[in-house]
Amino acid sequence: MAGMDVFVDRLDPDMCVVTAAAGGERAGCLVGFSSQCSLDPVRYAVWLSEVNRTFLVARSADVLAVHLLARDQHGTAELFGGRTGDETDKFQRVRWRTGHGGAVVLEDAEAWFVGRVVERVPGGD
Repeated sequence: MAGMDVFVDRLDPDMCVVTAAAGGERAGCLVGFSSQCSLDPVRYAVWLSEVNRTFLVARSADVLAVHLLARDQHGTAELFGGRTGDETDKFQRVRWRTGHGGAVVLEDAEAWFVGRVVERVPGGD
């Protein structure tokens, strides 16, 4: 597992995938908005669209996995950004494993971390 400091130092918010697992379901999406939001303790925020299937799964998840994709991982970015989990099982098309707290970890991500959901705040579509 990549450390949080290494992840934050290399972050490219345009290529960030968040995955969630809860209630026997798993989901993931490319996120357009994410940011480190605290230094001590280190905290990271992701904003998920309320119309996205990942939001529905994430609202019941205790942890989320945040993945940094390499610039050449266009296929993974397109899969998680351009397909809906309502119609496609995205996880049949990528290598993944279960991580800390039941998180879904994409094995080919450049870097990743699993974070505990501390708070849920409405903010966006």
